[in-house]
Amino acid sequence: MNRRGLLIVAAVGVVLSVTCAIAVAEIALRIAHFSFQAIPQVQFGWPQPDVIVNEFKSDPDLLWVTPDYQERLHRARSGTDVIFMGDSCVEFSRYPERTLGALNLRGEKFAVPGWSSEQGRAQMERDVSTLHPRVVVVEFGWNDHWDALGPPDDETHPSAVTVWLADHARVYQAYRKAVLGWQTSRQHTLPRRVAMERYRSNLRQIVHGAQSIGAKVVLVTAPTDHEVGAEPDYLRARHLRELGDLVPLHASYVQATRDVAMNENATLCDAAAEMDKLGRTRRPFFRADGIHFTPPGDRFMGDLVSGCIRTALADGR
Repeated sequence: MNRRGLLIVAAVGVVLSVTCAIAVAEIALRIAHFSFQAIPQVQFGWPQPDVIVNEFKSDPDLLWVTPDYQERLHRARSGTDVIFMGDSCVEFSRYPERTLGALNLRGEKFAVPGWSSEQGRAQMERDVSTLHPRVVVVEFGWNDHWDALGPPDDETHPSAVTVWLADHARVYQAYRKAVLGWQTSRQHTLPRRVAMERYRSNLRQIVHGAQSIGAKVVLVTAPTDHEVGAEPDYLRARHLRELGDLVPLHASYVQATRDVAMNENATLCDAAAEMDKLGRTRRPFFRADGIHFTPPGDRFMGDLVSGCIRTALADGR
């Protein structure tokens, strides 16, 4: 037998040996009734699983959407000038409607409570890119930096092969248990739902997606009324283990939004900086959580964002 034949025989032998070893291990684990949830349950600070089931509609790519999401898509397909993307700060706010009224433009909100930029990235690729608006307004930056109670947002869509192995192969379950145990032992803090570099990448992809269909992009920084030493205690329950991290952590994601706008030729609408200029007089603009807007805050944001859209449309780039 020549050298090539010997190598083939050796390779076949190795494959058979490994296959037999896996088969023996699989049988032994089944006899021992071993079982482990190899794919961790998707968990978020908000919405919790029962809220997702009862108040939203599931979506294979976006995880969950508002009950009227498809209706909004249908309306937008008949023609729209402005699309607003984001989380609950956009969805629960009236500033998009005020903005559209000030500009006399048609528009639609595609913001969903609890979303991070990860869902925004998928939404741009699947839905917004088909609508061809003149302007896309994007405001993320809250849910991204909350603690990931399960896998980070970019790991919430395992492949079909992974799902099958997780459901049927005890060896794979044992492997995942060992890996997760090792990772946990090395973790001193929970990972972010969307890590900083992933957040930057998501915003870049959203900007590029909008620009590829000829739309102007307005990136809005997420303003806040939080102050060091007076962080809302409710956030400790399911959002952020260390409340002292809140203000600098949020500021870092705000700065990342600014950086992406500058580097990717998007229009920056720096609501965070404008709110900071107001000092304590901004308090009436926020609800008690220091995150979501009151009606006066909606008016402030509407005036600000409408000005940013005018700037974007006037920009010849």
